[in-house]
Amino acid sequence: MNRKARIGRFQVMAILQAARYYLLTGDIERAKSFGLNRAIFYAWAKRYGKYRPPPERRIEPGKEVVKVKEDDRDIVYVGNEGAYISERGWFIIGDKEQLPQDYDRQVVAKISSIVPYEEVWKEVLEYLKSFPKSYLLDQQKFYEKVYKPIRDEFLEAIRKKRKGLEEFLH
Repeated sequence: MNRKARIGRFQVMAILQAARYYLLTGDIERAKSFGLNRAIFYAWAKRYGKYRPPPERRIEPGKEVVKVKEDDRDIVYVGNEGAYISERGWFIIGDKEQLPQDYDRQVVAKISSIVPYEEVWKEVLEYLKSFPKSYLLDQQKFYEKVYKPIRDEFLEAIRKKRKGLEEFLH
């Protein structure tokens, strides 16, 4: 095992976003779709920066994750962050669905080539649980306070959280 192996920012964003959605909804399949969708969105926005996302919305208590129709398009809001969905309910960018099997191929397989995915998934859930729910519901707070601090040192941060995983990697 290569101790210098790194998990890329794309996979870090995807697993964090998937865990975020999962903690708020309990739906693992949609969580995978959302995680991959947000990772693609942020990678694309960083490169091109011209995409106009759905407008932010005010969060009503008890309605943290809601589906709405705006301009004949279905949008799911996770807190104040909106993402378009297909007629089948999968998250989309353009007309391309991000499916759970795409997440498994682009995220799970990459992480599993370095460290057991299920172990990382459990640690990510615990990491997110350490933040106030308001951070999971606010796009900017999630990006700045949850993702950015660990995006480049993801495995190291996870290793520090769980000694057993660190021993496995060394």
